[in-house]
Amino acid sequence: MMIGHLQVPGLTGTEPASLSAAAYQLLRSGGYGGPPFTGLIFTDDLSGMAAVTAQHTVPEAVLRALQAGADVALWISTDAVPTVLDTLERAVEGKELPIARVDEALARVVKAKTGCG
Repeated sequence: MMIGHLQVPGLTGTEPASLSAAAYQLLRSGGYGGPPFTGLIFTDDLSGMAAVTAQHTVPEAVLRALQAGADVALWISTDAVPTVLDTLERAVEGKELPIARVDEALARVVKAKTGCG
């Protein structure tokens, strides 16, 4: 599933859904009226859409998306890769991004890849 950068009144406030823990929790809990979603959740592009880039650098947006509950953060600007990786490493070391959150996302990625053959 891909989560977009929509602002959802009453759920995300002024924050894009892609960076909102409330949006991910709604999907995971089934609080939207359907079954809980247990598959991978990808962000939309975090580097080329003003809903995100007007407020955050790519490394900040990737970190916030993963903290919020994204399993895979997507961005198209390859020049940001080293900075994103450094930011994530510091966030894990500083416990801003709990290793349990990383493990949870990794487990979903592995499960999806295993199911693909």
